[in-house]
Amino acid sequence: MSLNFSSPFFLFGVLGTTIPILIHLLTRRQQKHVRFSAVYLLFQSQKRSIKKSKPNRLLLLFLRCLGITLFSLALANPFFSLGNSEAFRNNSPTSYVFILDDSFSMRSRVKEKNLFEFAVQFLSNLLKQIPEGSEFSLVLGSNPARIHQTWSSQKDNFEKLVQNMRPSYQTTDIGHSLKKAANLLKTAKNKNKKLILLTDLDRNGWDKDILSEIKSLSDISLQIYNFSTLSLKQNQVAVENVQTQQEFLAHSRILKIKTKIKNLSKENQRFPVSLILDKKLEKEVLLEIQSGQTISKVFTIPLRKGDPIQGEIKVGNDVLPVDSRRYFSHHPNQNIKVLVVDGDPGSVSHQSESFYLERALNPFSVSFSHIDPTISTLTELPSRKLSDFSVVILANIRELPIDYELALEDFVLHGGGLILGMGDQIDAKYYNEKLGNLLPVTLESIQNINTTHLLFKNIKHPVMQAFSKKTIEEMKEIAFNSIYTVQAKNNKNFKVANWFTNKNPAIIETEAGKGKIVVFLSSLDRAWNDFPIQPTFLPWIQRWTQYAARGLERNSHQNLLVGETYQQNSNEGRWAIQTPGGNLHLAMTTNGKTTLRKTLNPGVYSVYKLPENYMQDTITKLPLGSKPSGTFTINVDTKESSPEKISEKDIKVFLPDLPVTIKKPVLNISPLPSYNGMHLATPLLLGFAGILLMEGLVIRRE
Repeated sequence: MSLNFSSPFFLFGVLGTTIPILIHLLTRRQQKHVRFSAVYLLFQSQKRSIKKSKPNRLLLLFLRCLGITLFSLALANPFFSLGNSEAFRNNSPTSYVFILDDSFSMRSRVKEKNLFEFAVQFLSNLLKQIPEGSEFSLVLGSNPARIHQTWSSQKDNFEKLVQNMRPSYQTTDIGHSLKKAANLLKTAKNKNKKLILLTDLDRNGWDKDILSEIKSLSDISLQIYNFSTLSLKQNQVAVENVQTQQEFLAHSRILKIKTKIKNLSKENQRFPVSLILDKKLEKEVLLEIQSGQTISKVFTIPLRKGDPIQGEIKVGNDVLPVDSRRYFSHHPNQNIKVLVVDGDPGSVSHQSESFYLERALNPFSVSFSHIDPTISTLTELPSRKLSDFSVVILANIRELPIDYELALEDFVLHGGGLILGMGDQIDAKYYNEKLGNLLPVTLESIQNINTTHLLFKNIKHPVMQAFSKKTIEEMKEIAFNSIYTVQAKNNKNFKVANWFTNKNPAIIETEAGKGKIVVFLSSLDRAWNDFPIQPTFLPWIQRWTQYAARGLERNSHQNLLVGETYQQNSNEGRWAIQTPGGNLHLAMTTNGKTTLRKTLNPGVYSVYKLPENYMQDTITKLPLGSKPSGTFTINVDTKESSPEKISEKDIKVFLPDLPVTIKKPVLNISPLPSYNGMHLATPLLLGFAGILLMEGLVIRRE
């Protein structure tokens, strides 16, 4: 309960009551008593008249003072409220901690504004009511929770800080916000302490385990203002996920864009789903989704040579637009030059070790795969310059030309990729002795078996992430009749990427210097298996080649959530990342990892490799010689999208020792309910008019 004035300056008008008082005092008659017997009767009559008029003059004085007071109060426009200022009944200096929920659910729109803007305005109004001598601080309630302003007594500066606040794109974290508020209140200088939370009560942000740790607030009440009450509509739909996958057809490539869309409302609805490419509408469909259900929709678009793609999936237009769209990108790798060394050329082309490799690496001879293979025999090998290639594939090679092992080792150590395919030409003794520095294992012997199959234990491997469950199941049916057995070396670190069902390793990988080595323990032609004639061989060998060239590692984290760290393997050079808004940031490179933590806005981010001579610590524009190196996307976490709110009962269960009250914020904004009280200007003016009428009646009677 409070009484406020819109124009308190007019209260000085109350001082005008001194004018009629002064006039009254100055006009009092001081009578001299001169007695004449002849006029004694007349004197007595006058005396009676004066006594009769005294009460009327006092009444007029009172009415005129009251009239001036009422008129001044009416001009000051007083407002009597039962709402906002309940938090400020105590006029003594107080320490206030405001927790402002800046999560993206506070972006829900109510006509021309969002909930966060209403919360900022409400907080500004609260600041005006804070008693003098108070101090205040601000904690932001998105994840990660953080102290935005420590203790301050400067109202104007604090209000400017609040007015410049914008909502984030992160989820809610009320638990850690309260913990930080509790730590702040321990350092408060005032005896009186208040904790005020401005939020939409999104259930996602209330972690029971974290809240149970809060013990130091037992002597402080928590006032919660629930801004979700301002909106009659709830969030209806969210795009939960978007995945892209490149596939090969007979003479072309397509990009499959798979999206998942959830109906968050309590009713079955139809939603228009749009595919937007390069900010232009490409396709649109109408999907009917049951209440609470998630459905998938797949779009397909043709891919042309080298074309990067940036796009988004957009659904409808509800009160929370930020989760109704999801971004994706497809940035083809730069062409990877591969040297394929054929260890058994054969008199007939299809009998050569490189026959299936060449067609799988570049199926249409037009670089659709962004892999450019060069086929070489052993006799041609000395004329090849290894520095011209990113990956070398040795397909069933008995032995390399003299001293070529050293050149190959130097190639790998400086960042080249090496893929070894087995076969009947392999001399285990030669490999163990001459290539022992590169091989992570010791080759033993050929094992001829009836049939074995691939066993996939790690489907999260960068190579395997692109394959569907159906494709992996198809790979499991491939028959292998011969394999090479190996023995681990004590001094070598390696990983087994795939196994055979007979418990022997199928694919081994390791690193040497800056390069990567992959050993496939069967043949890359049809001699030991039927893998090369299967449709899955093409994407499989392409992805392993890209992986050996570190192309997959660089782009393995392309779809991140807001706030997550982008990371790529990089041992050399400097990198810049351009945000969706066009700002540039230098990525930090340490221990072979390039990272960027400023992923605060959803959208498509572009990665550029800077020229070697760029040595500045900041970047405002891309220098000449910068090369695009891929893209990645940042999207919101749809856990925040749920319209479910936490109840006061649940809050009290989570915080049993903390007195909690939940209130509806009172806003003086049309068309929303503006207040819980009344303006007093009109009644005061009516009272002033009544005073004038009474004054006239008194004067007439006098």
